[in-house]
Order: sequence, then C-alpha cells, then structure tokens
Amino acid sequence: MWHKDFADTPRGKDCPVRFCGKAINTMRREESRPAASTSLAAQLLQAIAHEALAAGDPIAAVRRAVHARPEHLGLCGRAVSLGRKGRLLVMAFGKAAPAMLIGLLQRFKEAGGRRALDGLLIFPRGAESPRKAAAPPVQLQAALADLRMPASRCRLKLVAAEHPVPLNGSFAAGKTALRFASRAGVGDDVVFLASGGGSALMAAPLPGLMKETDKTNLHRVLLASGAPITAINTVRKHLSAVKGGRVAVAARRAATQSTLVMCDVDPERYDEVASGPSLADRTTLDDMIRAIDRYGIAPALPVRVLEAMRTGRIPETPKPKDKIFKRSRSEAILSNRDLRNAAVRGGLTRGLPAEAFPADVTGTVETTVEMVARAIETAPPGTRLLVLGGEVLTVPVAPAQGGRAQELALRLALRMAGLGSRPWAFLALGSDGTDGNSPAAGAYVDQTTLQRARLARLDPERALRDSATYKFFKRLNDDFTTGPTGTNLRDLYLLLTGPATPIRKTIDPLRTPLP
Repeated sequence: MWHKDFADTPRGKDCPVRFCGKAINTMRREESRPAASTSLAAQLLQAIAHEALAAGDPIAAVRRAVHARPEHLGLCGRAVSLGRKGRLLVMAFGKAAPAMLIGLLQRFKEAGGRRALDGLLIFPRGAESPRKAAAPPVQLQAALADLRMPASRCRLKLVAAEHPVPLNGSFAAGKTALRFASRAGVGDDVVFLASGGGSALMAAPLPGLMKETDKTNLHRVLLASGAPITAINTVRKHLSAVKGGRVAVAARRAATQSTLVMCDVDPERYDEVASGPSLADRTTLDDMIRAIDRYGIAPALPVRVLEAMRTGRIPETPKPKDKIFKRSRSEAILSNRDLRNAAVRGGLTRGLPAEAFPADVTGTVETTVEMVARAIETAPPGTRLLVLGGEVLTVPVAPAQGGRAQELALRLALRMAGLGSRPWAFLALGSDGTDGNSPAAGAYVDQTTLQRARLARLDPERALRDSATYKFFKRLNDDFTTGPTGTNLRDLYLLLTGPATPIRKTIDPLRTPLP
C-alpha cells in the first residue's frame, strides 16, 4: 500500500495555528480518569491530528478566499462593490457557518464602503442546552463585539436548527431561508457560505407532496440505508423546496450570486455540499428513482410522492444551463485534502517519512479496514506515517453511542489480531468533533488494544454488535475528544507503522502568518 503515487510532497494552503479565533482545546477528561492514551504513538498521532484540524479553520479559509480592497470585495474571481446602492445579502448555513460568517464580516469591515449587509445564519442547535441554543455562538458574539459594526450597516438573523435529522428548528430555517433569498432585488448581491450539515439544518419539503414529518422520516431512513452521500443528496434535492438550487431560484433577481463552500464531499462535486441550495443540480429525477430503487428507500416515502413519481409530477431541479446561474459563481475553499496535507506536514516536521493517500476514502467500513490492514502488513522497515481521509460507509445496528470513525478503529484492531508483533497505531476522527451520536471525535487503536480490552473485561465484538464503540474506547481512555470544532471536512485517518520515537519538532517552512 505504500505507493510512489502517494502525495509525498504536500503543498497545502497556508493556515494559521489558531482555530475559529482561538487554539483548539486539548482533550477534556474528568479528573477521576487516568490520562488518555499515554503511549508515544498516541501522543504523536493526537498532536498531528490537532494540527490538521487547525488547518481546517473556516475563518482563515474565508479570509484567504475573499480579498478586501477599498470599497470592494473580491469574491469567486470578481469584484463586488461596497460603494453602490443595494444590499449585500449573506446567508451562511452548516456546521462551519458561524466561523465562515466571521471571516466574511472581517473582510467586509476591512474593505470599508457604505453598503448595508443583511445576514442570515443557520447553525447547529446545541445538544447540551436546547433552550439556550438560539443565542449566537460564543465565537460569533465575540467577533461581532470586536468588529463594532453598527446595526444600521450590519443586521443579522440567527436560526438554530437540528442535525443530523431535521426537526422544528430546521423547518423554520428552511422557511426563513426562502423568505430571505426572495427579498433579493436587482441592486443586491448575494453571498452564500455553505458547509456540511446544511442538508439537515435547512429543510423544507416539496409543497403538496410531503409534510415535515415525512421529511424527518426520510432523513432517518437515508442515514440508515447505507447509501453513499451522492445518492442520499440526489434524493434530498429532488424532494426539497430549498435544496438542489432552489434557494438560488428564490434569489434570482439579485445582481450576482457567489457561493463559498467548505467541502465535506468529493471536491470535484462540491456543489453537493448541504445538498446544494444555491448551486445548479447535476443529478436528475431518473437518478433519484434509481437511488430509491437500489437502496430500498421507497417504503419511507408517502403514497403521494410515489404516485407523483409514477405520473411524472415531481418538478425537476434547476440545471447548470438555466439562466438563473448566468450571474452565479462558486468556489470550494477547503476540503479533506487540506486536512491530509496538514497532517503530512505535521509528520514531516517531526522527522517522520509521511505521505498521503491522494483520493478520499469512501467505501464500506469493511473495505477500508482491509486497505489499512494491507498498508500495515506491507509497510517497509522503519517508522512511517500514512494519512488517509474521507468518509466510510457504516450502518448503525443499535441506538447506543458510537460512530463510523470509532467503528473503523475497532474493526481494524480486530482485523489485525494475532497478525505479528510489529508496532502500529491508528487514529480515526471526524473533523467536526462529533463521531456519530457520541461525544467523541474518534478513537485510537494499536497492537495492544485487544489485550488491554481483555484486562478491562471489555468485549469488542459485542461493542460492534451494539454500536456501543464510544463506551468501549472511553473505558480504555482511547477515545479522542475535542468537542465541536466548528468545521466539517469529512474524517481523518492517521496510520503509524513501526516504533514511535519521541517527538522531534522542526520548523515548518510552509506555515506562514495569515495577513
């Protein structure tokens, strides 16, 4: 698996050490618990993971993509005037929406100008305190206070919504988004800031065909179907009043539309992020029907939808050649590739031979386990770091706490059981800081995991059967917990083969301060 084709000379984008305006917090642990993953290999991979997450800072990414000049903003290769009449309408949605909005507001203030800015922020409702979740995220409150922008020049509306399944807040967000976009006039410019998670956070069923409860049920079935994200988004787009370019249709009178995307899918298909509310849809109704048939989704659909499919009454989504997109431009500003490049840099600066698998990993969890296992078995002598990323496909079989990253890690430990004594270590984590329905971002495993589990009287096979991987790793102190990171760029997988050595940090010539 250690191919010459791997990207051994990373050239990722420059990134600041700070993340969302502050350094990433170290893992939170109760004082009564032992220190987590004290081995040198665990410390090494965790340190590299934190640096990679810092490279996914949405604020820095937006600031790199948006250029501030006197009374102008450079967006998607064109200049948007801040001196003429009309408003700048900004709609941010997804897990990274608060941080992306901060970056744009910073550039907006730096550019000056007399233009008014109206903003809509749709962000995840805090699971820990739903009643307080409608308040602005802490980092946004601090940023607005620091910017000191008068209310007459910058008006923001905030909507807290649910993830991963849309509920009342998400449907309120969908209605608000359509009203907000439809207010765009011929003198206005619209900026969309899209990030992963937006599909659930901003929802609206097609009128006359689905109810909100139908939409909620459909999302649940899609998440459990085992279908790839492309198929899931194809179904979502065609049965939504906001996805698949329909928010862009609502804003069709605007002078320009610009979309900046934090990509949590294949970078070549970044228009699918959040199911593409502001971008043209390349999929068709026929694609939707094939996905519904292949993954057994039909039982989750109301009879009205099935009958409309049979009679051809479901409206097609807007396509790239539609005239509403003539004044629309878009750009992907970060992807999982940036995380992988940053992790490789983290390895190289510690004196490790390091390389990145060039493509996103998107197969089943079983296929990915075999890929990583072969990389361990065929690794050359010495200590090396292999960086992978993407999003493996898993189907939870029980409601216990766990996630795909923790499942991948535990399955790898079982796969490698009894296959030699050569040291190896593996860390899998979700870049958003939340793996499935657990508080952890992911988990760490090595050649000692199963032995330590036996000593702790833990059953790894049962943990997989019950989808209770979080409890398993928490008991071993091998859960990797960051808290919500404010970004969403798929998962990161770090594989260390050979013995770990004390960290030897060198200067990284690629890391430069952000202007």
